[in-house]
Amino acid sequence: MRRDGELLNLTAKEYDLLLHFARHPGQVFNRLQLLDSVWGYAHVGYEHTVNTHINRLRSKLESDPRNPRYIRTVWGVGYRFIGEEVT
Repeated sequence: MRRDGELLNLTAKEYDLLLHFARHPGQVFNRLQLLDSVWGYAHVGYEHTVNTHINRLRSKLESDPRNPRYIRTVWGVGYRFIGEEVT
């Protein structure tokens, strides 16, 4: 995957997370749902793992991670992928 012509160096889990979002554009996922779908477990207390991976993925994917275009926070609920094409 590329952003602005540069190859994105994603970890395996970042790739899995992005792939999960891309397969479900517009759908909102809470942290436990993402843990279950992407990591294969949903244990309370591990939600910080999701936050960390979202932040790292945004830093690689987004031109401005503080104002994300693709992975948006739905406050009080979780995250949603806006399915626009990355160039």
